[in-house]
Amino acid sequence: MISALPGTTSAVICSACPTGGHFRKTSRLDLPQLKLMDDIGFGWNIRAEPASLFLALAARRLGRICQTKPWCSRRTGRIHSCCEASALRSRSMLRALNAQTSEARALHDAGEVLRAGTLEVGDGFKLYFEEHGVLDGLPAVFLHGGPGAGCSRRMAQLFDLSKYRVVLLDQRGCGKSKRPGDHTAQLHCNTTWHLVEDLEALRDHLQIDKWVVAGGSWGTCLALAYASRHADRVLAMVLRAVCLFREEELGFFLGPGPGARTVDRDAWRNLTDWLPWITNRTSPRIIAAAFRRAVVGEDSAMSPRDAMGKWWQWEAKLITARDPPALSRQPLASCSDVELPPADPPTGPWQDMLMWLASFFMGNMAVQALLTMHYVAERAFFLPGFELLDAARLFSFPIDVVHGRNDCICPVENAKDLVAVAPSATLHVTDAGHSQWDANNVDAFVRATDHIATCTNIWSLASSVQ
Repeated sequence: MISALPGTTSAVICSACPTGGHFRKTSRLDLPQLKLMDDIGFGWNIRAEPASLFLALAARRLGRICQTKPWCSRRTGRIHSCCEASALRSRSMLRALNAQTSEARALHDAGEVLRAGTLEVGDGFKLYFEEHGVLDGLPAVFLHGGPGAGCSRRMAQLFDLSKYRVVLLDQRGCGKSKRPGDHTAQLHCNTTWHLVEDLEALRDHLQIDKWVVAGGSWGTCLALAYASRHADRVLAMVLRAVCLFREEELGFFLGPGPGARTVDRDAWRNLTDWLPWITNRTSPRIIAAAFRRAVVGEDSAMSPRDAMGKWWQWEAKLITARDPPALSRQPLASCSDVELPPADPPTGPWQDMLMWLASFFMGNMAVQALLTMHYVAERAFFLPGFELLDAARLFSFPIDVVHGRNDCICPVENAKDLVAVAPSATLHVTDAGHSQWDANNVDAFVRATDHIATCTNIWSLASSVQ
C-alpha cells in the first residue's frame, strides 16, 4: 500500500516493500493524487469530496498498474515505464484527477456537539467550552488565536471526529467567556498564566488525564506556555503559525524597524500618524500601549472607534500580505523609548463610546483587538528573561509545526527556531500566509492530526490513564 506521509513534501513510502519501505520523490503525481489513488484503487473510503465515475475509473486503473509493478523495486525517481505510458495515455484523466484532489486533505466532516457548558475559573469569568467527536476518542484541545479571537466549530473539523474527542473553548475575556462589567473588565486578571491555569481547570473538569494540544498563532504561544508548566499532561502538539512573543517578534509585527512595516509603508503610516513621538527606537510595546489607552477612551488625541479602526486595518493588511521580510535578530531591549508618553484625557465621554460598547459586546473583533493590544503591551506577561524556546528544549512529546512562508504576522523564523530546539519537532513549511483557513495550511494541519491519530504509542499513553 502506498501511504502519503504527513507534511507538504513530495515524498511517498511504499509499505509493501519487503525491506520495510523506503522514501522516494515523485514529480509525476503529488500527494493529494496519491491519496485519492489509495482511497479508490486500494479500497480506502473516499471522504467528503464526490468523485465522478470517470475519475474513479482513472484512479482504479492507476492503482492496478502500481500494484502490478511495485514502486519499491527500483529508485529511479520516476514511475515504471508501463505506469508512465498509461499516464501519458490518460493525460486528460490526470488533469481532472489533479483538479478533483487539490483539496484532498480539506477539513473533516462536521460532527455533532457532544457537550457544551461553562466552567467557573475565578475572577468573575466563566469559561465556555464545547466537545466534538467521540467520547472514547483521542483527547485534544484546540487553542484559538488572537488573543481574543474566540473559537469556532470549524476548528473541530481540523480533526477526524470519528477518532478524536476535541475540546474547543473561548479563552477568558472573549466570545462566550466574557465577564460582567464595562469594556475594561475583560482585561482584569487576564494574563497568559491565568489562561494556562484555566486550561488545567478545564482538563480536570472534563476528566482528561492527557491530551493533544493544538492551536494557531497566539494559540501556539499559549500551548507552549501551558506545556512549560504542565508538560506531563501533553501527548503531542500540532501548531500552526508559531508565535513566541519574543521582543524581536513584537518589533516585526508592530515596531518602526525593518519588519512588517516594510510590507506596506502607507498602511504603517495610517496606523501611526497620530503618534508623533514615534522614533526608530520606539518599543513596539509602547505603541500597543498607546492604542490600548485610546481604545479604553483615555486619550483625547484619538477616539476609541478610530483607534480600533486603525488597528483592524493594519492587521487586515498583514493577514493578506505576502513576501514578508526576514525577522531581524537585532535585540530590541536596547530601545531607548520604553515609556508611554503622557496623553491628555478627554474632557468628557466620547460620543462614539455607546457605539463602541455595543460593538464590543456584540462581536469578537473589538475584543480581539483590545486583548491583542493588551498582550503585546505586556509581552504576554512573561517575566524578563523568560523565553518559550528555553522551555521547549525539555519537551519530549512530538510536535508537528505548520507555518506559511508568506506569513507577515508571525515570521517563519519562529517555527524554524522552535524546531531547532525542541527534540521531537517536525516542520512543514507551506506556501500560505498567516490564515488557518488557507488551503495549504489546512492540508498540512489535517495531515498532522490524521498522522497523530494513527500513532499507537500516543493512543497507548492516552488509554493507559483513562
